This record gives sequence, structure tokens and C-alpha cells, in this order.
Amino acid sequence: MGWSEPKRLPSEGPEPNLGAGISRPLPSEATRLYRLSVKQPGKPVLRLTIPAPTKAKAIKYCQNRWPDCTVEVLQ
Repeated sequence: MGWSEPKRLPSEGPEPNLGAGISRPLPSEATRLYRLSVKQPGKPVLRLTIPAPTKAKAIKYCQNRWPDCTVEVLQ
């Protein structure tokens, strides 16, 4: 008998894709902070600031964390 990772419920949405370079920058990458607005279906808007090397990667990191979201960059 071993440990198994708990499964997500269907109501929790799709499985996130996590890891360095996927949902966050690599430790060796130079980054700057980006303010983003993340909207998931049926949930309130989440506004966050994340470090990323580029604006496109900041959006990609959010979409990998929350696969069913829409992301908007805030000024």
C-alpha cells in the first residue's frame, strides 16, 4: 500500500500544469513583476502580481496554473 496523489474533483476544473519554467520562472531567469487579472468561470476575478521574464510568459504561467482562465495584463 503506497501513497497516491489526491485526484481533483470535476467541479475544481482542469488539472494545472505546474513546475519551474511552466507555471513560474526558472531560478536563473531575470524577471520583472507583471500585474494580471485572472478570471475563471464561476469565480471572482483574481488580481495578482507575478515575476516573469516577459509579458507573454506571465500570461502563459497563469494559463498553466489555471487552465480554464482568461488573463488580462493590468497597467
